[in-house]
Amino acid sequence: MRVRGTAVAGAFGAALAFALACGDVPTLPGGVAYITPIQLPSPSVAFGDTLRDSLGHAAPLRVIAISRDSTVITGLLVHYVLTSVNSGASVDNAGFLRAPDSLATLRLVAQVTDGTASGTLQLQTPEVSIDVVPLADSMARSGTLPDTALSLPLLQALQVTVFGRGSSARGPVGGIRVYYHVAAVYPGTVPAKGHVYLSDDQGGVLRADSTAIDTTSSSGIASRNLVGVVATDGTTPDSVAVEASASSQKGQALTGSPVRFIVRFRKPAQ
Repeated sequence: MRVRGTAVAGAFGAALAFALACGDVPTLPGGVAYITPIQLPSPSVAFGDTLRDSLGHAAPLRVIAISRDSTVITGLLVHYVLTSVNSGASVDNAGFLRAPDSLATLRLVAQVTDGTASGTLQLQTPEVSIDVVPLADSMARSGTLPDTALSLPLLQALQVTVFGRGSSARGPVGGIRVYYHVAAVYPGTVPAKGHVYLSDDQGGVLRADSTAIDTTSSSGIASRNLVGVVATDGTTPDSVAVEASASSQKGQALTGSPVRFIVRFRKPAQ
């Protein structure tokens, strides 16, 4: 899909936001039935840098157009519009976003046309936002863990904070993905599955293989919960090691990563 970008705010008031992929979906010129929201390769971008993916590679914004029969449509023109006034950011003709040199929240929409000389507007995406933050360089454990063994069942928050240096001082960095995983269960004869898993803030299981991802808040904090249970066979581990790791927006491992948590369990009374 061809793309072009601009740093000039604009609006097409009569444009459709996007059509749902269910029910009677109208087919617009070019066979487009609906488009995705803008796909962001990362939740944040470093000061003065290009938006990058999780590996640190420069990556463009994307919008995918779909036909009624769920086929991806190519050859359309995607026009990105920064609606943040005087943001100092820009999006080039390939969809690569360049951030300003200071803290900001960028807002933008994408408009899809049929690629003809008239540039007939077909659809417009909902507005999305992306934070401009310092380049992350380190992470550390935050919050507290009890010194004593914890009784099962349990739900224990495992919290870290990501830091970076801004224009004048160090501080927390938001919009950084932190990857949690259960690194070990002791004794090793006890499997992790069925005994421990990681959950979100509401206690819901995130993935069956005991891994989880959280994105740092504006305070630089990420947190996932370790849930421990007594398995149906009555066995329980003595302790569990969980590691939290993160990289900078440029794909460099942060100082202090991975952060390692050791949570000890107290076996329930028989």
